[in-house]
Amino acid sequence: MRLQERIWIVASGDSGFSLSHPTDCTVYLVDGGSESALIDAGCGLGAEEIEENIKKTGHSLSDITKIFLTHGHGDHAGGAWRLAKDCGAEVYALEETASYVSRGDRKALSIDAAVEAGVYEKDFSFHACPVIPLEDGQITRVGDLEIEAVQSEGHCAGHSCYMTVIDKKKVLFCGDSVYYGGKISLQSIWDCDLAAYIKTCLRLAEIRPEVFLPAHGAIALGRGYLHTEKAAQVIRELGIPKNAIGE
Repeated sequence: MRLQERIWIVASGDSGFSLSHPTDCTVYLVDGGSESALIDAGCGLGAEEIEENIKKTGHSLSDITKIFLTHGHGDHAGGAWRLAKDCGAEVYALEETASYVSRGDRKALSIDAAVEAGVYEKDFSFHACPVIPLEDGQITRVGDLEIEAVQSEGHCAGHSCYMTVIDKKKVLFCGDSVYYGGKISLQSIWDCDLAAYIKTCLRLAEIRPEVFLPAHGAIALGRGYLHTEKAAQVIRELGIPKNAIGE
């Protein structure tokens, strides 16, 4: 599913566009010219579909040299080990997420909690995968593009958005930080942090992205700042943005 000249959706579950396994997040392919990257990796149960969708864009698996994880929850990072192996790609994430995913820490990643809640089947497996740690603000080159890690905790510890500029437009891959309409994703897990979330919403509003690409739900290919600003405005008025969890 092509969004613009350099960005495709290659996976998306039933909370998005139903292009791959029902519990996949939306996975984006970013073309840097000489190499390409994925933003997130899906849950791992539909890796074959993701790989076929990559090929349908005209890219080969070997074109994918980097995978950037917004965070380590199962729907985002469960497929990292398989896609990294098949593509020969390196995996990147903020330091805390990198640590949890590298050692396959199901408790820290709330995988066990998600299984208990019925999000995944009892036999859901999460494979440890080596992840290169990033710092907030660190820039990684993907061909002729620069991908900047933007620390954006609140939904969980170690959450990162990724920002780049394509055709002079700021593109923000939001993960589970802010969704279309200014909604957020608070849930009852150990590392969900409202105070951190408030800071994240205000920070993302300052970026003023033109292209707004969250990991679930609708996207915006123009005026993406309307959605980050809506969340921030609610906070400025001493409110809490509407929560997408439980709707």
